[in-house]
Amino acid sequence: MEVQTALVLTIQLIALFSIAGALLLYLLCKVRGTRDDATGTQKGSILITCADTALGLQICTFFASKGHRVFAGMKDPVESLPAKLLRGWMKMRENSDTPVSGSVVPMKIDVTREDVLREAAESMGAHLNAGERGILAVINTAGSVYRGRIDSQDSLQWENMFKNNVMGCLRTARAFIGLLRPTRGRLILLGSGNDDDGLTVFMATRNAVQGCADALRKELRPYGVNVVTLDSRGVPAESLFKAPVPYTVSDEEGVPTQYSAEVLTTSALGVIERALYDSRPSETYCLSVPNSKFQMKLPCRSSLKISASRTDSKPIQSV
Repeated sequence: MEVQTALVLTIQLIALFSIAGALLLYLLCKVRGTRDDATGTQKGSILITCADTALGLQICTFFASKGHRVFAGMKDPVESLPAKLLRGWMKMRENSDTPVSGSVVPMKIDVTREDVLREAAESMGAHLNAGERGILAVINTAGSVYRGRIDSQDSLQWENMFKNNVMGCLRTARAFIGLLRPTRGRLILLGSGNDDDGLTVFMATRNAVQGCADALRKELRPYGVNVVTLDSRGVPAESLFKAPVPYTVSDEEGVPTQYSAEVLTTSALGVIERALYDSRPSETYCLSVPNSKFQMKLPCRSSLKISASRTDSKPIQSV
């Protein structure tokens, strides 16, 4: 074979392989784009351990609005009022002009029961997409508070607070650490709170959680898991664990009850967002940031009516 002919064949082969490579790259990008369209543009998964409270509901809807898949822990994820409120909220946003890019997955969770926590961890793994190795964060909002003076308060209330606030924190860390290691995710805990009159035992549990966070931070650092506490001083203790607050917008008969999940300010929600996203997170973030209150209205929905002329800022009614 002549040198000139061999050179031409070589050039033709290079061109052929280049075209084939470009076509393969195009197909790979196309397949990846199709998969992204199918799975949505969610930013990753987050677990809120207790959405039975107004605080938990507020954080769930906040991060779902930011594009995350949010696992919402509940004692009863089907028939409870918080579960119905979340379904109503998702339905409302789906029918709005700006639908939610994230999603909310109600999940049975009880931080006082290790068997329930193990089942929840397994169920969450089944919900993850093929490309997801784990979850981005666990935000522990579970807990309890009872106000009373040390000389007269029932010791059963002490035990309940330690069981939920301290042991619940440790059980949560153990149950879900396997989902945080692959993503080098974050464990976010409610830390110190208000040192008000009648909160001696509650403050003891909060300080204990702070100590747990410090110890867990050292233990989990080799795995790349950051442990962050949220300083809740400035937020009333009872507000941390209160249920959604019912209210009525009219005295007329047949007008549905509305519910408010208003606990944190917009700035405080931004603080939690920083605790999740900061590349080098601080050990503690303070939620007490002066600002106008974040208000969210949630419908208690048995059936939902949506008016085409209604804007997102107006509360949705249930009938």
